[in-house]
Amino acid sequence: MKQARLNQPLALGIVSIAFCFIVLLGCLWTQSANNSIVHQKSSILNGLSRSQASALERRLASAFTSAKIMSYEVELHNGHSPWFESYANRLIESIGGIENIQLAPNGIIEKIYPLAGNEEAIGLDIINTTRYHEATQQAIITKKMIAIGPVPLVQGGVAIISRAPIYLNQGQDNESFWGFASTLVYLDDLIAATQLKELEQDGYQYELWRPHNDKEERVVLSSSAATLGDLKSSSKLVLPVGTWTLTITQNIANELESNRFKGYSVSFIIGLLLSIALYALLIQPLKLGKLVKEKTAALEDLAYRDPLTSLPNRRHLHDNLPNTLYKNQLRSRISAFIYFDLDNFKRINDTVGHDIGDQVLVIIAERLNTLKGMSDQVVRLGGDEFGILLGDIKSTDEAKNFAAKILNSVQNPIKFNQREFTLSTSLGIAMIPEHGYDLVTIMQNADMALYHAKQLGKNQFSLYTESMKVNTYNSIKAEDDLSQALRNQEFALYYQPQFDLQTNNIIGAEALIRWNHPDKGLIFPNEFIPVAEKTGQIVELGYWVIETGIAYLAERKKAGLSDILLHINLASQQLADPRFVSHVEKLLIQYQVPARLLGFEITETDILEDIQLAKKLLQTLKKMGICIAIDDFGTGYSSLAQLKNLPVDLLKIDRHFVRDITEDENDRNIVEAIIAMAHKLNIQVLAEGIETRQQWQMLADFQCNFGQGFYVSRAVSAETFNKASTIIHHGEET
Repeated sequence: MKQARLNQPLALGIVSIAFCFIVLLGCLWTQSANNSIVHQKSSILNGLSRSQASALERRLASAFTSAKIMSYEVELHNGHSPWFESYANRLIESIGGIENIQLAPNGIIEKIYPLAGNEEAIGLDIINTTRYHEATQQAIITKKMIAIGPVPLVQGGVAIISRAPIYLNQGQDNESFWGFASTLVYLDDLIAATQLKELEQDGYQYELWRPHNDKEERVVLSSSAATLGDLKSSSKLVLPVGTWTLTITQNIANELESNRFKGYSVSFIIGLLLSIALYALLIQPLKLGKLVKEKTAALEDLAYRDPLTSLPNRRHLHDNLPNTLYKNQLRSRISAFIYFDLDNFKRINDTVGHDIGDQVLVIIAERLNTLKGMSDQVVRLGGDEFGILLGDIKSTDEAKNFAAKILNSVQNPIKFNQREFTLSTSLGIAMIPEHGYDLVTIMQNADMALYHAKQLGKNQFSLYTESMKVNTYNSIKAEDDLSQALRNQEFALYYQPQFDLQTNNIIGAEALIRWNHPDKGLIFPNEFIPVAEKTGQIVELGYWVIETGIAYLAERKKAGLSDILLHINLASQQLADPRFVSHVEKLLIQYQVPARLLGFEITETDILEDIQLAKKLLQTLKKMGICIAIDDFGTGYSSLAQLKNLPVDLLKIDRHFVRDITEDENDRNIVEAIIAMAHKLNIQVLAEGIETRQQWQMLADFQCNFGQGFYVSRAVSAETFNKASTIIHHGEET
């Protein structure tokens, strides 16, 4: 009995010790499991905050940089902005995500692109308006770009606005504040471009904030409906206007408390039931570990998968493509990456809404998935951009055939609510490893091929070639050289005499521009005018020609030389410039030159681009006393039909009709008919390209008024032209 009594306390002691030990282990294990959950979810939150912050940073940095680019352009053009619409259009199309771009000389918004829907903002004083005053004053004082927002707009909506102050003649004594260049990004569109709303639906919370421009407080730009949770991860957005912060949280307090309660309960039961406790102790970590793995896998799937189309996203491509390409390299496989987007997809979102646009993207994704093979991968890169990695193909032709299948698949009509949409796509193909074996190179080359396909007219594919890189470089180099030439005043005007066929007197000249390139020497306009027209620099170049020509007329007047009529060629972009007429009036007054000494030459093709606009502008110029001439007459499409409706003073017969006039009866008949028709309409006629005395005489017999050509002179410098006198025909004396 004594032994039994002794054993009982001992047994109780062992059981008590075992119970306490197991409960203690269970408590420690429970806390460790909770820490593991916190660590895993913190890691996922870190990844989510970095990826979403990166998406916001790219979008905002592009928009803010656009404002700075626009300010540089205004400074470059010395405050003039006739190029604004075309330049803003290119910025918005190439960068995307920008609602509109504004120019506000002296703080008054004068230009917005696109204007449609934003008309109410025109004339808004952003300096003196209360909600903008403080920030704009700070920008003016510091001469640095600022961001304000969220701001309710007068035209509706809430936006983040970046404003870049513009100073002309910076660093010089005559430095002056010009105004602001601004870009607007709708806050809703900015957030919609990320996965923040989807994350909020999945139980996450977020907050995007920035420091106040001049106060020690922060401004919340956007946040979830629910308050921030206890588990947080913050990522910085390094922007041109400072550092912003995105915080993503998850409230796991209830989950941790639940796990803690479960762990302690299990530990208590294990302490009471040693055999069951041991089993539970062994099995519980496996259960919790599996739970953590499942949660981790679900969050990783969310981070790597596009929530709309369920396709892998850009991050998945970035993290997994290098490994895939490495394996293909080891197996000597040929691969290809096809980069494409939907042509004019923005029109669907703008006309029928983003909901329909999203459904269209889902259908396109489903079609692409049906096309891919076992080793292929379809990725949604963002917006309407997709990529397909062809993992194992035999040749370039196979990649082209696959691209053709994509074209056909996308073109199949999509029907929604009795509405039918027909889409097209442009594709760029980069072969691997021929066109690169790292992600950056492959994406760049495929993007260049995509751009080339769009230049060819869209709805087609293009295979990358080295010449695309060369052409891109040459195009950029040509644009830079032209901009440099404008800044360095490398251009000069030459003057080709125009003469009276009856009196042998020089009555005028055509102003022809030349480029004195520092390396290439004298360059003729046919080599650089197309670049100027493509980049929109033709307007600034045209203004230079007009001012230089008018200044030359003023110099002739001061030198006591006889008056001449100076003709200057106009481009179609100049006809569309709303400030053109006022600029010409200002120059004529500035140089004290009568309008009757100035003439403008416009081709039929330029007039027909917008006949109503051209007619109105030409009528205004003619009322001023400026001579209006139709250049290259006879080469257009509807000359006779439109001629009677235009305020024309002079027709210039194209040189192709004059060249063979002495030998070709058809050319003679055409020229004679043009002269007769023009005279019936009280329009004078000038023949271009006169190179022989016989051509001169025949045109004079046809009662042609004036001539121009190498028979008298090529285009010459102002000094040489000033020495011109009465024309002496070859073999004749005066």
